[in-house]
Amino acid sequence: MKITGREIRGLLIDLDGVLYVGGTHLPGAGEFVEAIQRASVPHCFLTNTTTKSVAALRSKLYKLGIPASSGEILSATEAVKTYLAEMNYHRCFLLLNDDVLGDFTHIDNTARDPQAVVIGDIGNAWSYDLLNRVFRAVMNGAELIGLHRNKFWQTSAGLQMDIGGFIAGLEYITGKTATIIGKPEKAFFDAALSRIRLTVDEVAMIGDDVDTDIGAAQKLGMTGVLVKTGKFREDYFNASEIKPDLIVDSIQDLVGFVST
Repeated sequence: MKITGREIRGLLIDLDGVLYVGGTHLPGAGEFVEAIQRASVPHCFLTNTTTKSVAALRSKLYKLGIPASSGEILSATEAVKTYLAEMNYHRCFLLLNDDVLGDFTHIDNTARDPQAVVIGDIGNAWSYDLLNRVFRAVMNGAELIGLHRNKFWQTSAGLQMDIGGFIAGLEYITGKTATIIGKPEKAFFDAALSRIRLTVDEVAMIGDDVDTDIGAAQKLGMTGVLVKTGKFREDYFNASEIKPDLIVDSIQDLVGFVST
């Protein structure tokens, strides 16, 4: 397939805001995924979503009529499991959604002298007391790990603050720099490229976040395709210095590119 004259052999595709918002699939999402599967286009669904396990994400896609296998999904929660194993961390303070916690039963989840604090999306569970517990753990030597540092995301009720604000605040008050696992980190993109066995110049990233999707991918040498769905906001985009290689109204507009 060709995008702005560039031969593209594989795709990295964001989920939330590109294929669906909340529990609603976006126009053309299933059609596009079916098209790239029929054309045998190597692809990986690359997501910072921290509220669902890979199995739950696959189940959600299936219910929305979007075909995907678990092996095609790379989430920040999967990547952090690998990181914790590499660091030999077995005692961590896990601030993760209950659905995701089930994938970390091998970790001793404790706020008492943890080796690391792992921050994902825990919704309304945030409190001043909880932030203080995290603060004390990091000040006592625990590594601060964020599954991503997204600023905000799109929900069925509108834009919602994401965990990037909490991570930035904790970095400020502790003087420590967080280890970020998901987008826009190079290692996360590298893991996805390894799965589809392609190099940066052969791949396009499709996303709704001009910063963590498009800018990060372009910085590594990939083609960036921005969809004007999900968290996309015209004013925010116009204020950005990032210039996508291609901008489309929705994933539906990319179906015709598959056969080119």
